[in-house]
Amino acid sequence: MKKFLILWKKYFVFAAVFSMFINLLHLTFPIYMLSIYDRVLTSYSMPTLMTITAGALFAYLVFACLDFLRSRLLVRAGIAIDETLSDTVLNEMLKDASRLIKTGSGSGLRDVNSLRNYFAGNTIFSLFDLPWAPIYLIIIFFMNTTLGTVALGGAVAIIILGISQEKLTKKGLDEANKKNMDVQRFINSTMRNAEVTRCMGMLSGIRERWHLKNRAVIQQQTKASHDAGMISSMTKTLRMSMQVFIYGIGAYLVLKNESTPGIMIAASIIMGRALAPVEQVMATWKQTIEVRGSYQRLDQLLQRAEKDEYMELPAPKGALSVENALLVIDGTRRLLNGVTFSLNAGESMGLIGPSAAGKSTLCRVLMGIWPAMHGTVRLDGADIFQWDKERLGPYIGYLPQDVELFPGTVSENIARMGNVDPDKVVEAAKNAGVHEMILRLPQGYNTEIGEMGQMLSGGQRQRIGLARAIYGLPKFVILDEPNSNLDDVGEQGLLRALQILKENCSTVIMVTHKISMLANMDKILLLKDGAVAMFGLRDDVFKALAPQQSPPPQKKITQTRTVPVV
Repeated sequence: MKKFLILWKKYFVFAAVFSMFINLLHLTFPIYMLSIYDRVLTSYSMPTLMTITAGALFAYLVFACLDFLRSRLLVRAGIAIDETLSDTVLNEMLKDASRLIKTGSGSGLRDVNSLRNYFAGNTIFSLFDLPWAPIYLIIIFFMNTTLGTVALGGAVAIIILGISQEKLTKKGLDEANKKNMDVQRFINSTMRNAEVTRCMGMLSGIRERWHLKNRAVIQQQTKASHDAGMISSMTKTLRMSMQVFIYGIGAYLVLKNESTPGIMIAASIIMGRALAPVEQVMATWKQTIEVRGSYQRLDQLLQRAEKDEYMELPAPKGALSVENALLVIDGTRRLLNGVTFSLNAGESMGLIGPSAAGKSTLCRVLMGIWPAMHGTVRLDGADIFQWDKERLGPYIGYLPQDVELFPGTVSENIARMGNVDPDKVVEAAKNAGVHEMILRLPQGYNTEIGEMGQMLSGGQRQRIGLARAIYGLPKFVILDEPNSNLDDVGEQGLLRALQILKENCSTVIMVTHKISMLANMDKILLLKDGAVAMFGLRDDVFKALAPQQSPPPQKKITQTRTVPVV
């Protein structure tokens, strides 16, 4: 985060310079009142009154210009923060969403928005004005030592209240923010499963869980707000009392000829100006605490998001080798256990095995989504993580088990949300056997499919996902149960796509439970409990599996006749 702060430094330096002149111009009114009481009213000089009035108005005109410029500058700072951080934060959020063990980067863009809004709003002004509070107090000391002492005592008391507010509310607000994020994650999960929730009568249970979580947030926020409200009321009362003290003691000093009415008025105004930013900071302390939390989370996120260095590698041909790949979670549970195999460029492999054998996990490791804890996955001899994902992407095709599409048109989804090349989109759709189906949609390729493709059936989503996976005829393709939602027409399209990929010399790995889909595969890998149970040529593996799959002997069913009782 420090390197980004250096980029934003110029905005804050200029804002601080503007704040210096703005705060100097805040002295216009007390100086004006001092001159009125001690010069104009004693000399009855109209020219003096006109001169100082014109000077004060000119000073306020300059003040307005500087305040406007400072405001615009901080708005630009907020925009710069957004433009600087958004891409990196979004990349890290996507990485985190695809990780086996999440690191909690889901609020990254929300934290960026919090920073941007904080700097673009009025709250930040009080922080720039706060360093001038001691200077105002020094000016009061120069006017009158007694009045300066009174003002200093009031400032110290308000600062003590501010520190007390920090101590009382920080822990509660931090805890409330964490619980609130947990509530948001729960709500997002509930919205994704809205259909199941409604049709299976789960709403009451979900609602009760939400009430429990939300009630905990409200209780935490209420306590922190009560503490902050109490401190805020005490601060306001103290500030108003300080005005009474300044006027009262000032009047006493005037009566004893130790001060003048002008000094009394000016000191009161300056003291109000000195205490104003302190009170404003305390009033917006909750927001400041939240933004500080956003900054800390972004700092942690950006420390993880160090830019990867990639070598310039030639376009892959598709040769794949996996050497002793091991993936363990929770310290003991092995999702993959020493997986080793290799495929030449252009070869195809069927990945089979019982449920929970680790097939989808292996697919994610082969794609470079989940890193193996031990062993390597090499594409054309280079570790899969040495490839720049942006440059490798066009040569990779991936159809996950759960197909999710993006909000947009059919053509945009097939084109992987990049620039739409109509010829390549139609070619991919035809290769996947989905061209005619798309033409039957209301607007054809321009049909908006809604969030996660909610306007389409499961089979339609899977077929469009297949077209996306083979868009541009990539050299390395993984299809994770591509026929799970397909009818006969869809399966024919899938078989056509596999044939076209074979003609293109693409390396293909397909997960399936349907033996008939393996007819065109060159090799078969049987995975059990995360380990390779069998690997070899298709026919050899089928022969080895044949004795294991022989049907059990049928039991003879004896029909029992019922004899009526007479």
